[in-house]
Formats: sequence, C-alpha cells, structure tokens
Amino acid sequence: MDMTPPRFGSRSARHAKWGAALLLLVTLALLAVDLSTSYRQLETEAGRQASGLSQLLAERLSSGIHEAGLILQSSNQIPEIQRLLRSGTLEPGARQNLTQKLLQLLQLAPYLSRVEIVDTACQTVFSSKLDGTPRPHHNEFCRWLHRIDPKESNYTTVIHSPTDGGIVLANKLYDGEGNLIGMATGLIKHNFIQDEVSRLTVGEHGEILVLDQRQLTVTRWPQTNGNDPQSYRPLQPREILSHDPGQMLFDAPSSFDGRERLYSMRQTGNYPFQVAVGLSRRDFTRYVWDKAWLAIPGWLFLSALTLLALRKHLSNLHQHQQLLQGNERIRASEEQARLILDTAPLALLLVNPQTIRIRHANSPAREMLGLPPRDPEQAADNELNLPLKLQPVEQWLREGEDALQQEVELELEDKSRLWAIASLRRLGHDSQPSALIALYDISGRKLLEQQLHESNQQLAEMAVTDPLTRLYNRRHADMVLRDEISRCERYGQTMAIAVFDIDHFKRFNDQYGHQAGDDVLVAVANALRDTTRNTDINARIGGEEFMVIFPYTRLRDAQKVMSRLQIALTHTTFPFVEQRITFSGGVTDWRPGDNPALMMSRADKLLYDAKQSGRNVVLSDQEEA
Repeated sequence: MDMTPPRFGSRSARHAKWGAALLLLVTLALLAVDLSTSYRQLETEAGRQASGLSQLLAERLSSGIHEAGLILQSSNQIPEIQRLLRSGTLEPGARQNLTQKLLQLLQLAPYLSRVEIVDTACQTVFSSKLDGTPRPHHNEFCRWLHRIDPKESNYTTVIHSPTDGGIVLANKLYDGEGNLIGMATGLIKHNFIQDEVSRLTVGEHGEILVLDQRQLTVTRWPQTNGNDPQSYRPLQPREILSHDPGQMLFDAPSSFDGRERLYSMRQTGNYPFQVAVGLSRRDFTRYVWDKAWLAIPGWLFLSALTLLALRKHLSNLHQHQQLLQGNERIRASEEQARLILDTAPLALLLVNPQTIRIRHANSPAREMLGLPPRDPEQAADNELNLPLKLQPVEQWLREGEDALQQEVELELEDKSRLWAIASLRRLGHDSQPSALIALYDISGRKLLEQQLHESNQQLAEMAVTDPLTRLYNRRHADMVLRDEISRCERYGQTMAIAVFDIDHFKRFNDQYGHQAGDDVLVAVANALRDTTRNTDINARIGGEEFMVIFPYTRLRDAQKVMSRLQIALTHTTFPFVEQRITFSGGVTDWRPGDNPALMMSRADKLLYDAKQSGRNVVLSDQEEA
C-alpha cells in the first residue's frame, strides 16, 4: 500500500520538473558561453594574425619601393643618359648600350616593369620598353620636376588604370655641375604584390589590398580581371576595433565582393601607401560552428538522460499497485539509453564512481581506450565491469568533481597520451550510482595548433634575418643601432660600429658566377661569427656590405676585432678560385650628440677612404686623426 501523501508527491514531482528544466537551461547557457568565448578568442587571434601579416607586407612593399628608388637614382651615373639629356640625341650604338644597361637595372629590381628618361620639358626621350612608345606624364610630375627644393630628389604617386596602372617613381637627374637636366621614372605594375602574397596564408576567402592616400585601391589579391569600377572605391570601415599610430583594426565590407572581413591596415614606411589584410569571418569562425555541431548532440543526449531520470523519479511516486509496470518502463528507458549511448558519435562511458569500474562503453570509447570489442552474442545489458585506467578522469571520480567541455591531456593505461574535450556528469541513482563520461579526440587539432605556432616563430625569424648569410638584416641592424645610441646617451657607455664590404666583389661574380659569390658571402658571415662576441650584432646591410655593432667596446678594441677578421679571411681558401678574399672597411665610435645617420656617415667615409687607399684596409677615426 502506497503511504506517500498526495500533496507531498505532487510537490516532489513539481520540484523534479523544475530541477530538470533548470539543469538543461544551465547546460545550454554554459554551451552558449563556451561558444561565445571561443568566438572571441578566435576573433582576437585573427586580429593578431592580420596585424602580423600587414606588418610583414608593409615592410616588404617599403623595401621593394626603396630598392626601385635606388635603381632609378643609380641611372644618374650612366654616361649615355647624361649625353642624351644634354644633346637630345644618341647614336644607334649608344642607344643600344643604354637599353642594355637599363634592362640590367630592371633585373636588379623585379618590381619595376619600365624605366623612362624624361627631359626638362617633361617629354619622354627614352624608354626601356622595346616598342619605345612614349607615355604621357602627369602634370604633377612636371610641377615637381621644376620645384626648387634640393631635399625632394625623388617622388612617388599612383596611376589608377586596369591596364597600365600602378606605382610611379621619379628621381631627378643632374649633370656633373649640379644642373637639373631631367628625371628618370619607373613603373611598378598593379599586379606587383601577387608574388609576395603567394607564400602567405589569409584563408580561403581572405583579401589583401594596397591603398593610396585617398584610400583607393592600387592592387588586390586575389587578382581581379577586367575593368571593374569598384576597384577604385575606398574601403569604408563599419566598426573600428582598435586604432593606434602604427595600424588600424576594423570590420568593413569589401569593395570588390561585398563580403564582411576583419581588416588590419598599416602604413608602408614613409611612402604614401597602406597595406590592408582582410580575414573573412567565414574562415576563422569555422571552428566555432564545427564545435557547435558537435556540442548540440551531446546536449541533446544529456537532455534525453535528464528527461529519462525525471521520468524514472515520477514513476516512483505512483501507487504501489503500479510498481511492476513502472519498473518495466524503467527497464525500457534504460535500454533506450544504452542504444543512444552505442549510436552516439562521441566516446561515451558509464562508470561506477564508487568502484571506478566501467559499466558500459560505446564503440568509439572502446577504440579510444583499447577495450575489447563488444561480442554480438552478449546481451545488451551485460556490463563490462573493467577498471577505468584514465587520468585525470579517474582522479575526478575519486574526488567527486564534475567537468564540462574541458580540454585535457589524457593518459591511457599503456602510458600513451592524447588530447580530448572531456565532460563528466554524475547520474543520481541510489541503488546503482553511475557517472557519464563523454570524450572527443582533438589530438589532430592540437597538432595543427603546434604547427601554426612553429610557423609564426619562423616568420618572426625571417623578418629580421638575411636569408643567405643567416646574419641580421639592415632593418634589424638599424633598430639595434638606434637602441644602442640611446643607451650610450643615457649611461655614457662606449660603443663602436664597423662597416666593410668585399673588395672587387662584382669582378669576382662576373668571373666565377653568382653561386661562387654567394659562397664567399656565406664564408665571410661564418668568419664574422667566429671572430666577434655573442653580444656583437653582425648584419648584412647590402649586396656585399656588412656592418658590426660593438656594444660596450672602445674604438681600438673594435679595430683589433676587424684585424682578426682580416687574418681569418686571409687563411680561408676556396677550391674553385685562386684569389684571396679581402675587404675594406671603416670603424668609428659613439660620440655625444651622435645619431645613427652621423655614425653611418662617418663609417661610410672611412670605408670610401679605405677603398681609395688601395683596398684590403680597415681605417678608424683614430688613424684618420
């Protein structure tokens, strides 16, 4: 006979329903919070990735434009150009020689597609293109050419044209007496950035733009074909996420396909251009959607178990005469739960939390933990009764802890390890307590994260290292020199620098080939590492030109180091050449009031004097005095 009061049974049933509803709402809220947190983390990581890519591209573009400007500046040293601008004409042989020299200059600057020589009347008198078709110049070039300002020896602007557009560089040309005789112009085609970004990863739907000062597009990756008027519309930020003097991070629709992207825009050095790297949210939020599709079945499974437990609790409140019928429904519901457990795509375990033994495991769990496969002839309710050897899940069970969507590194019985998203929930049952354990293997994702971290470290090293000699590059050396001068000014310490280049290196290249020249550069770099201290900064700042920064070093000590380097190179032999490798250089130290430009200027002058004095000499300020 059922002695449970009706009012108590009704109140208990109502509390059980509210508790089940609250449990499902709490788990759903936790799932939503987890997905929202993952989304914000991915958005932050995408912002850092876009910022890093925009900085790398801005530095590469600035370096390319700077190299192209140096090529145009060197054209002032070509005698045929001087004669052409003074007399207006050239003999056929001289024009052929001039064409060959300009083509050689273009080979040194892959960005440049054309070099033109323009006289003071703003008329093109010579072009590196074989067809020789003159190209009209902007009025702003003509006004700039006749502007009397000795500091403005070069000029940069943009031509927006789908066929012949790009970045135009100009450099004033002077005769031997310092009179203006014309200018040299060069064109960097609008598709120049395609080779630079082919090695970068911006996602399947990413976008890279180079913009001018009016925010108009100069070039885009991926490249668009045809005359698209949208190509020259400015980028309109919809929401600015961060803004500082170096870059701006914002959301904006693309001017080309209208897709919403996360852009990082950065200034390109001192040039009137900006690089914008856009990452599509469709790419970097894909993991959140995948995680949501995986979490929803788990929540539905938990909901099914909660409803089944509620149903079981309500059945216990029935009258005594319905006990057998209630027990039958409980057995049916348990069978249904086992069926759901076996067909779920996750690795699921039912464990007795008191004995820490496995009662039931579905096929993914058996495969993950190396358990024996299920025998088809056994009954569905037959328990495994195997000990659970899985850390830290075993420790959670012993300490009575629960876990929800927690990333952990699991240690299996054979001491092997794997990463998984683990959830542990205790199922209340007085007669037979159970704990549900859900495991999702994420070892593959962890491996990809490690590979991404290693790739980011490699990109950071490439940004400051010369790829041939593995010494520091010019950009890093300039930054270190600026910091060392600041330290000297603050603490009054000593510091010296040395600038040197290999003697007759061009003749060496022409005689033995560029591969032999590269071997010489690597040998000089190795000798430089062996001769200097670990605290000294060794950098390759040009083709065959090197620089050494000696912190906390007096001038005479730096001179001794360079002498040791000369001796080391004297004893270095190459099996394929007969001549010895020598170099000429200049050594100077820091003086109060110095800046990087002054120190480099003194060192370059000493290098020039060493060349004039016969080469294979390292001069210092002390010797010159």
